[in-house]
Amino acid sequence: MKLSMFRVVSLLVVLAAFFTVDSVFSEDFLVIKKKSGATQKIPLDFSPEQIESFQVETGPKGQPAETVAPKQTFSTSATESRPSSEGPAETSRPSIFSPDSQPIKKGPQSGQTTTPSGPTRQLTSPEKPAPIKSIDQSQAKPVPGGDSGSASSTKVGTGGGIQQPSPVQSSFSVSVYKLPENIAALPDFSAFKPLVSLNTERIFLDPAKGQQEPSGLPEKLDDMGIRFIGTFLVSREGLFRWRVESKDGVRLHVDDKTLIENDGIHPTSSKEGFIHLAEGVHSIILDSFNSKGAPLLKLFVQPPMGQEEIFTINKSLVGWQEPAKPYDVLWGHIYFVPQGNYPEGPDFNKLNPIGRLIASQLDIEGGEIPGIPGRKDMIGLKYQGFFNVEGAGIFAFRLLSDHFAKLTIGKSAIVELPKGSKSDSPGSIGWAFLQQGSYPITLEYFHPQGEPKLQLFVTQPTSPEELFSPARTLTGFSQESGKLSLIPAFVYFVPPNTKKMPSFNKMSPAGMFFTKAIDYPIDRGSKEFPGIPKREEWFGIRFYVKFSLSDQESGTYKFRVVCNNSARLIIGKKMVINAEGSGVKTVNQSGSAELTPGSHEMFLDYLQTTGPNGLQLFITPPGGEEKIFSFE
Repeated sequence: MKLSMFRVVSLLVVLAAFFTVDSVFSEDFLVIKKKSGATQKIPLDFSPEQIESFQVETGPKGQPAETVAPKQTFSTSATESRPSSEGPAETSRPSIFSPDSQPIKKGPQSGQTTTPSGPTRQLTSPEKPAPIKSIDQSQAKPVPGGDSGSASSTKVGTGGGIQQPSPVQSSFSVSVYKLPENIAALPDFSAFKPLVSLNTERIFLDPAKGQQEPSGLPEKLDDMGIRFIGTFLVSREGLFRWRVESKDGVRLHVDDKTLIENDGIHPTSSKEGFIHLAEGVHSIILDSFNSKGAPLLKLFVQPPMGQEEIFTINKSLVGWQEPAKPYDVLWGHIYFVPQGNYPEGPDFNKLNPIGRLIASQLDIEGGEIPGIPGRKDMIGLKYQGFFNVEGAGIFAFRLLSDHFAKLTIGKSAIVELPKGSKSDSPGSIGWAFLQQGSYPITLEYFHPQGEPKLQLFVTQPTSPEELFSPARTLTGFSQESGKLSLIPAFVYFVPPNTKKMPSFNKMSPAGMFFTKAIDYPIDRGSKEFPGIPKREEWFGIRFYVKFSLSDQESGTYKFRVVCNNSARLIIGKKMVINAEGSGVKTVNQSGSAELTPGSHEMFLDYLQTTGPNGLQLFITPPGGEEKIFSFE
């Protein structure tokens, strides 16, 4: 006879009950409870502890039972073998100049280790640039929305076994209680028997204005208590703001949290509370009492992205739309910061997030902060995410904020805005040399009061500024740049008030770029050098060229440098030109060098302090005409 799944489970339940009760006797039985007919007891000739699994087998009539394959098996083992979901480990990342270099996929890879690449090009001469300090990518990558630094974080999943939620109710179950006279605080309603039981979809009780939900309440509500119990559905997660308007005591519970408490006898007042709700079914309990006179009780809710409305229990609450690609957004943790002075921002590691939000880009300017309904003061945000880079180069990040904000890429702090930043200022700029790969990004923001403002822009080496978005891949100089006939240029950021050309041999480059020609006239229409975005002063550049001459090409070469501020040309170990400028006038200086057949190294160092900038290198070969130095 073929047994259904329900019947098999019933057999297991009965079997378990038998083993716990009947096994104390001298004989053991297998007890089978049928849907109809008498219960059957089958004697066992072995100890019940020896049973490893229980199965029901069916087959054609007349077929020996032992030849039929098992139809369903229920194992008593607590563990099961599961296939691993992890792919092969990726233990290294190629340099951007490796022929086999491939972009790293955004987000954490199973088994992947990301180590910072070395300099873009290795040079061993004492005059050659030191390794570039690129952004460290080795930071452990958090799960989207996770906050490994905080004491506790909002959990998205249950993590344990599957739990069946209570079914969603279409209405509140309402119990009305007669309380002792002169009641002054919320009692324990479990000690009272309901006077009447009702149902309602909303809590909107204001008889003085003709509004009475629930309906059917007694005419006189002096010394009356009302308890509302129900379940509701959240279709998308997010931070929800709840508000209760009441006369006399009220207490609101959502799930296992006391969200609002406004107990005692008091005139009409309003209190609010915030809670992050995951997608699924949630429970709600509201207790209230009315001492004397007409009662007033109203319950409101405001979703993350919307207006406040009367809470209706049979209407799903809608939060954030889950992104199709979780690594194409920034996940923000929300902190309600205690009152105080935080010139360097609060320590988020000592605060517990109250919820989280999602941002495709950071462009907050005035009004409410998206995802935080009904609150603007004493708010901390910590955004985390990832972004991809193709190629390599120096990227400029511009951060605007009304108060404290800090941008970190990998483990390197890029930009930090201190307390008291003006919302109408252009913000602060930081630079990062990024090589090909995937980078973690963190942005901390503290808003104490007033109108919030938080914007993050990025300028790529050869592209205009735009709002930063983790979904867009940032692009630097291609992997093939180092193989082409291009001139590498190493960039150094020098301290303000630097008076003379520093020794670049003792400094580490802040980044690099490539150029076809050393041709940046002062009147070129821009103060920026292509490859050094958003930087017009206090930097140095070292152009490195290695070239070979044949017997026919050897001879005396003339060089001319036009610059503002200073430049120095070295070929081999000879100083050909040393043009020291003051930043006021344009320097025009020439020199010559006798170049023999074979290989030669050339360095052109340039310093820009303040004011106009420009650099041009001209070359006149033996018996030839002067032209811009280039590899074209």
